[in-house]
Amino acid sequence: MKYRSIILFVSLAALVGVTACKSSEANYRAAYDVTKARQLEMKGVDEATYARIEAERTANTAVIDGDSVRMVTNRVNIVDGTQADVKPYGVVVGEYKQLFNARSFRDRLKKEGHGSYVVKDSDSNHYVIVEGFDTPQEAAAFLKEIGTRVKMRIPIEKPWILAQPKKH
Repeated sequence: MKYRSIILFVSLAALVGVTACKSSEANYRAAYDVTKARQLEMKGVDEATYARIEAERTANTAVIDGDSVRMVTNRVNIVDGTQADVKPYGVVVGEYKQLFNARSFRDRLKKEGHGSYVVKDSDSNHYVIVEGFDTPQEAAAFLKEIGTRVKMRIPIEKPWILAQPKKH
């Protein structure tokens, strides 16, 4: 009788333990929300501002020859070379905070035969342009075939087109 009670108690405790530990979507969502709030606090912005920033970042899409491509218009300064080296549309394959890393990647692209250069925006982000083009159609065509044109691994997930604002 004593062993039966112990076995029954252990079985009941195991059953309660197994059913109580189930993770639910609500638990995952709550943990995600807490993590997101902490990240926003560290960045010093509120949720509404962060949502606006993300919407602007992802809204930079253009349709060129029937394809949707990410194209960002941004005023940048050339880091190496002259303004004549910079074309109105450049295909960005690297984004770095450190100039040294950007130059290193640019040098490897040049060894592969590309007309690469580095530009910097007002937030001190360095962008490695694999090739520059005079028209968005040329840049989009290159971007579409980037896997066959650039042999090395590209460090960003999705290369994109950097468009220079029109000069008045």
